Order: sequence, then C-alpha cells, then structure tokens
Amino acid sequence: MKEIILSDTQKDAIREIGNICAGNAATAFSQLLNRKIEIIVPNIFFIPIENVTLVIDGKDKLVAGIVVRLLGDLPGYILFVFPQKDALILSSFMTGRTISNGSVIGDLERSALKETGIILANAYINALSSFIEMGLVPAVPEVIVDMAGAMVDYILIELSCESQFALVIESEFREVLVSIKGHFFLIPNPAGLEIILKAISKF
Repeated sequence: MKEIILSDTQKDAIREIGNICAGNAATAFSQLLNRKIEIIVPNIFFIPIENVTLVIDGKDKLVAGIVVRLLGDLPGYILFVFPQKDALILSSFMTGRTISNGSVIGDLERSALKETGIILANAYINALSSFIEMGLVPAVPEVIVDMAGAMVDYILIELSCESQFALVIESEFREVLVSIKGHFFLIPNPAGLEIILKAISKF
C-alpha cells in the first residue's frame, strides 16, 4: 500500500484543521452544557486503514463508537471511538448520571452519545467543509458498543472495502478534573481521499 507522506507545511495545515475542529466542538459542548469543556488535539495523522485498531489499543479492546455516515461531496464515514469507561463519562456530561464501576452503556447513555455524535460531527464537518471548499452532510449517528476490530470491519464492509487510509485526530476532552481520551477517524472513499490530499497540496 502506498504511504502518504506530507511535508512539514502540510502537516501544520492538517494540525490546524484538527485544532479548529476541536475548538468548534468544545464551544458547542460548553454552550450546551453551560460548563467549560476543552478538547485538546495532541496529534493528527494519516494511517493505513488496517492500522486503525492498533491506534485504539488493539482489535479486541471493548469500545464505544459513534459512527456517522458522511454524505455530500466527500462520501465516507466519520468515527468517534472511546474506551467504554470514557464513553460512560462522556455520556454522563449529558445525562447527569453518576458513573460507578458497574455502570454499563444503556439506552439513556446511547441516546446521549448520539447527541454527542451530532455535536461532534457538525463541528468537525464545518471545519473540514471550509478546508476542502465542498459541502458535507452528516447522517444520523449510530452508536456501536463492540470490539474495535468488529467495528472497523463493519465500516469497511459498508464502504465495500474501498478505503485504504484514515485521517486520525487524537482528542482529549477536559472538564475540571475529568479527562476523556478518544479518537476521531475520517474514513473517506478513494475519491474523497484525493480531494483531501489536493486541498493539503495547496499549502
């Protein structure tokens, strides 16, 4: 598989997009919850699609994924993945429920995570749309609680195994003493990947 090699200037451009995405999402969350939420982006990079599970600590890791089908000029999927414990904490921001060691992701938590997915998807997509100068439309999010490998396989089947690369934006949500780590993946089809790479090549 061909490797995507970016110049330092292109890496800076991608990193700036990641920061704008996170800033948009943090602002939306803070306004919705009436409390300060920060989202930090420690790293952003392209990886081969088969390495997605490695980024989130292995295919057998139990995770909660917010899957959003991407419509419009750049078809594909966006995927927010959190360890189950962190997903519970994230959902508690919306539900106000106290999280304990025995807590599981139930219907209320799934609903909260879907709402979170809508906020994140719109915030990230608005930044990406401006970057590539094309219209992007998110579908209704789907919440999947499963092993990381099964989740990635599901998305690849939906994309007819056409995708070769994913854009990864590491994300850390901070609220007072709480820190939640997750990953944002943009998984475009080959045509969408070319659109992104052409946009980056302008820098």
